[in-house]
Amino acid sequence: MPSEVCVSNPMRVLISGASFAGLATAFWMTRLGHKVTIVEAAAGLRRGGTPVDITGETIDILRRMGMLDAVLAKALPPRGFDFKDENDATLGGFTAETGERDPATARYEIHRDDLLDILFAAIDGAIDMRFQRSIRQLSDNASAVTVTFDDGAQEQYALVFGCDGNRSNTRALAFDDAETASYFMGGYFYLRVVPETGLLPGDTSQLFSVPGKSAMLNGYHDRTDICLAFRAERPIAYDFRDKAAQRRLIREQFEGIGWKVPAMLAHVDTEGDFYFDQANQIRMQTWSTGRIALVGDAGYCVSPLAGMGGSIALIGAARLADALAQHPGDHAAAFQAYETGLRPFVEAVQERAATNGMSMLFPADEAELAERNRRLRDGTIDL
Repeated sequence: MPSEVCVSNPMRVLISGASFAGLATAFWMTRLGHKVTIVEAAAGLRRGGTPVDITGETIDILRRMGMLDAVLAKALPPRGFDFKDENDATLGGFTAETGERDPATARYEIHRDDLLDILFAAIDGAIDMRFQRSIRQLSDNASAVTVTFDDGAQEQYALVFGCDGNRSNTRALAFDDAETASYFMGGYFYLRVVPETGLLPGDTSQLFSVPGKSAMLNGYHDRTDICLAFRAERPIAYDFRDKAAQRRLIREQFEGIGWKVPAMLAHVDTEGDFYFDQANQIRMQTWSTGRIALVGDAGYCVSPLAGMGGSIALIGAARLADALAQHPGDHAAAFQAYETGLRPFVEAVQERAATNGMSMLFPADEAELAERNRRLRDGTIDL
């Protein structure tokens, strides 16, 4: 494969963000022979969150990286998915896979932290890793990018990659359409991972919906994912740093709703890390400018509804490396090939998430809920 071949002209490369996209991009850039620096604003790797699906092209990429055996060793048992009514009766769903998996349709799941550790272990000691550092300014010219860091230091890099997520600092600093790139999907969601709750069996997911609101539980042997989502016609003004206000907003939205929601709200009221944000996607006119390119959520967030954020980050990093290997010494041609090859796939995933994903998991009104439930009865629904 092209990206397993070292280039003859190694470059200094800067990556913003120690995300899946950032760690995978660092792996491939190091494999190509480049000198890699990662800056990450947090004090360490950002842990927590829901498990990651590994399927399709991602399986082959992990095999190429020499990580597939480590991932499979940490793979979670197959999980069933049940749609529930207020009395906890099952409306329909999907049974957990059993037996040997067909490689063509194989799908594995791994805890986010486990995959993060596998990726980081592969580059630890081989790169310049700088935690609690971020980029303040980018000055791109024909020969290099001059980077000013938050401590005032300046350095030059041949290439800069923004792998810093949905709220990408790199995107804001370097791209003209950064402020208009976020596409609001019409809702908000709360996510928290807590120790096993007893609310549902292990290796099972359950979803309960009323018009405009949904509650989902993912059960594992040692933890439970709690997800509460509601529809909104337009973005809501709130301080994303004010966690108490976000808790109040969730309680107000879900007060008085049945099923297992009261028990889920009890966890909302307790202290602990959680994630609250709008359901959105990042839709950029282009993923590169000059010597700067975006990888993963920074350039093409597909939203958690797609269930492919981690996979697309790994795919994007590998496709970028392949393009750079195929166009040595010509970053413009490489960036164009990277985007031309990947964009149709990304846009198809985004479209499915914004339409089928929203209507299936978070029906907006009585009509969408009734149609979802009809498809469940007919067996024509698909995750």
